[in-house]
Amino acid sequence: MTKVRIGLVGVSGHGATILNAIRAAKSLELASVFDSKTDESTRVSRELGIKQAKDYEDLLSDGSVQAVALVTPNHLHAEQVEKAVQAGKHVFVEKPMGRTVAEASQMIARTRKAGLVLMVGHNTRRRSVFRRARQVVENQRLGRIVGVEMNVSRPAGLFDDVPAWKADPKLTPLLPMTQLGIHFVDTIHYLLDTTTASVSCIASHVAMRGGALDTSAAVLQMASGIPVTLSCYYVTPDVYEVRIYGTKGILQCWNSRIRFELLQNNLLEPVLDEDFASEGAASFVEEMNEFGECVLTGKKPETGGKEGIIALAVIEAMVESLKTRTLVNVGNILGSP
Repeated sequence: MTKVRIGLVGVSGHGATILNAIRAAKSLELASVFDSKTDESTRVSRELGIKQAKDYEDLLSDGSVQAVALVTPNHLHAEQVEKAVQAGKHVFVEKPMGRTVAEASQMIARTRKAGLVLMVGHNTRRRSVFRRARQVVENQRLGRIVGVEMNVSRPAGLFDDVPAWKADPKLTPLLPMTQLGIHFVDTIHYLLDTTTASVSCIASHVAMRGGALDTSAAVLQMASGIPVTLSCYYVTPDVYEVRIYGTKGILQCWNSRIRFELLQNNLLEPVLDEDFASEGAASFVEEMNEFGECVLTGKKPETGGKEGIIALAVIEAMVESLKTRTLVNVGNILGSP
């Protein structure tokens, strides 16, 4: 298979995960790297024997580079995507795809007009635990879905090394939901094969330096009518759980484990309990390989601009709900009835 030559922007932190996924993807060839932390990109360049771009524009000017992967701060995405499109590069951009729906709309329009692939890094739905959960839901083993409870939290806000842009409400509105909750927003859309119709959100500051809203909770009503609660805290030990309630049973998902209990003779009996701890970074390899295949074949990404903007609109609706203390219609955020 012909490989797509790709430049990676951001090689530290999560960028290291994407770097390794690109190297393992059969459809991609890593051609160039850039990171604002020059020592990091220098190290990667020397270790792998690939080009180190002096800046983002230098990476884009390389005619042999066909695509870029942007693992960069949220507030840089819109401008970076615009420059990539001007340079004729296909784009993989980490979630959230932008700060606002307006930014995301421009990204979608520009890449579409240029005939370029735009893929958003909503990786969570690709994890084996959620692929299996989707099968359980699709096979209607839960009966009718009654409701969903979700919590994704981590202690990052308790440490001094939180990047300044994450703690800045102007750059990262509603910190926990923007950085963590959006993962589960996209995933519940995937699991239930529906989208969020309306949102109500509350948030507060508990422990982070600088007064950022580090604790948040939201109630989402799906277009299908199903109620979903989502809690996100940036100042607690790690939590990663999705619990789906049905008329026939309860499905629980953790980071690498799924458990399905069926109601039988008025007792909950476990009928499925699987562990996916050995999965490792396979979902990221799948994600990056899919991006390369989309560039090569023209097929549509599973998480393209449409999926990215819909998830982002839910977060923007949460921010609006906080400001107005009202229930917010997501369609109004997206500009549709």
